[in-house]
Amino acid sequence: MLIEVTKRSVILAEGMREWIERRLQFALGRFSSRIRRVSVIFSDVNGDRGGCDKHCRLRIALIPSGEVVVEDTDPSVATVVTNAAERAARSVSRALERRREFRDEPERVIFSEPRRCRSDDRTERHNIFLKVE
Repeated sequence: MLIEVTKRSVILAEGMREWIERRLQFALGRFSSRIRRVSVIFSDVNGDRGGCDKHCRLRIALIPSGEVVVEDTDPSVATVVTNAAERAARSVSRALERRREFRDEPERVIFSEPRRCRSDDRTERHNIFLKVE
């Protein structure tokens, strides 16, 4: 799982980038085999005016395809990362669970043909299934 941290007009304290990576590893580590990349983008919404203005966007690229995007805004970088990481873990879990449910759907009948049964000379239907993965 590759983690990329990008900042736009936000000043991160020394060591904050490593803390962010550790926090995301902690929250998303159990899904690391299913995550290709995590992009973290910080921006300052209000600039110099202050207020609730640190915006964090997490873009999580899943394997083999798909993406989960989580956003949060808070005055503190640590709080915004913690909240976004927790929400991202729940969102990735839901996305992977939906995939599992789709994959475990019953097989679909795509072709059916009548065939003569040899034992008692009656017609039976035999179904051919296509497994959808």
